[in-house]
Amino acid sequence: MDIGTDSLHWVELARDGRALLRLERCAVEPLAPGCIVQGQIERFEDVSAALKRLVRAAGSDHRRVALAMPASAVQTQLLTLPGPLSPTALEQQVQQAISHNSDPSGSGLAMDYGLVPGAGASTAQQVWTATTPWNMLQDRLGLAESAGLTPTVVDGQAQACARAAALLLRLRPATNPAGVTAFVQLLSDGVSLQLLVRHNVVRQSPVWPKPNTAFGLYQHLQNEMTVLSQGDLAAGLALILVSGDTSQELQWCESLAQQAGCDCEWADPVKALRHGHQEPDPAPSPQACAGLMTACGLALRRFKDLC
Repeated sequence: MDIGTDSLHWVELARDGRALLRLERCAVEPLAPGCIVQGQIERFEDVSAALKRLVRAAGSDHRRVALAMPASAVQTQLLTLPGPLSPTALEQQVQQAISHNSDPSGSGLAMDYGLVPGAGASTAQQVWTATTPWNMLQDRLGLAESAGLTPTVVDGQAQACARAAALLLRLRPATNPAGVTAFVQLLSDGVSLQLLVRHNVVRQSPVWPKPNTAFGLYQHLQNEMTVLSQGDLAAGLALILVSGDTSQELQWCESLAQQAGCDCEWADPVKALRHGHQEPDPAPSPQACAGLMTACGLALRRFKDLC
């Protein structure tokens, strides 16, 4: 269940055989302007009423939901710590590092962390961390509970969308499996970019102001690819996936494809999934389908073996 600036989204996935997924249910409920501003829920009662309408429209019996924090409200970092450490010592080290780099008291932040798989060693280990403002997190948890929902997972918007983008890549004919896919999220408060290789995110840029033209977006993409090529990875750009919610940005795909010299497509998770019994009616527009990327990525957390 995704809480967007302009609308709320519900996506429910189910297995369809051993290696396929189908879209069981999806629903979208618009929000009035000013309900959510820069990720902050400004009109709680109005958003709560809209969420209750969304739940009714979805027609689902399920009440356990995964939520996402706005990309601009999540700060991630990678720490290299001495190891091995006990769970208590690891938590203390992470808290000290986060307090040093952000709020000195740490009281205003909610924190999550974990070991990077396969990156541990006898003398050092890598740890990923994610922080978000505590008050924004509490608002979202309270909003879900106000509609009779039980929030069980809170993810980052960028991370959820990247998970959905990886699914689209798996379902797409592999024309250049070794190439880089740029996944561009055109958000209400800026642009987020992830670079993926073989379905894995290898670079993620911070949220930056949305450019006025496709050329400005391409320039930023070029800069990120230059940084990536300076590391161990020298693969070229093979595909650009764009997610957004306005008709103007839909027209950017052709321009980006010409400038980058590769395919550029709208990220459409609804088209990629086999539909279940709850078909969207009327059929959602390409922009609306792109807006379902976050909710789709959240629903995918149930199917780790397929993602």
